[in-house]
Amino acid sequence: MRRKEMNSFTTLILDCDGVIVDSEPFSCGAWNVVFEREYGIDIGTDYSAILGGTTQNAIEHYLTKYNLDKSEDIRLRLAEIKEQVYLEIAKGKLEPISGIQEIIKQARELGWKIGVASSGIMKKILFNLREANILEKFDAITGSEPHLRGKPYPDIYLSVAKQLKSIPRDCIVIEDTPSGITAAKRAGMYVIGITTTFPKKNLTEADRIIASYKELLLKDYLNLS
Repeated sequence: MRRKEMNSFTTLILDCDGVIVDSEPFSCGAWNVVFEREYGIDIGTDYSAILGGTTQNAIEHYLTKYNLDKSEDIRLRLAEIKEQVYLEIAKGKLEPISGIQEIIKQARELGWKIGVASSGIMKKILFNLREANILEKFDAITGSEPHLRGKPYPDIYLSVAKQLKSIPRDCIVIEDTPSGITAAKRAGMYVIGITTTFPKKNLTEADRIIASYKELLLKDYLNLS
C-alpha cells in the first residue's frame, strides 16, 4: 500500500460494471448483437480495447476498425441501439459482484460516504444498480455526461467527489480497468484494483491489487501513511 502523506479516508468511490455489478459480459455482448444486426460483422470476444470506456469510445473503436461511416447520425443511432439491446439481454440477470455488499457495510460502519463513478450513461447505471437491488446504498452517482471527459481523464471521479463534498486525497477508489485506475490516480485518489475484468499485470498503476473482496478490510486504511 503506497501512500506518501498521512490521511483520513472518509469516502469510498466505486466503478459500476465489474466492481459493483457483474454486468460486463452483457455490456460487451450487446456490441456483438449490434454489429451483427446492423452490419453483419462478427466483432469477436476480445473486448480489451473498449473495457472501462464510454459508449462513444466503443463506437469509435469499432467504426474505425471496420472502416465504417462515422457520421454523427450513425454514432447516435448505434448508441441508442446498443443501450436498448443491453437492457433487453441483461434484464433479470444482473447480480452484485461477490463481496461488494460486505465492503459497503464496512464503509458505512466507518462512517464513510459512498459514491459511484462510471463511464456508463446514467440510465444504464441506475438500471444496473436497481437490477442488483443495491441502488439505495449510494450517496452520489456520476456517469457519462457531455461536459465530463471519459476515463482515463479524471473528470468523472472529481465530479462525484464534489457531489460528496470529499477531498480527492481522502477518497479510496475501487476499479477493474486500466483506464479507470488512471482516471482515479489523475484525480489524486488512492486506488485499489480488482481483477474481476483484467489480470493483475494490467492493473499495476493501482496502489494495491486484489483478486476478490475477501482480501479487503477497509479499517486497515485508517491512518494509513
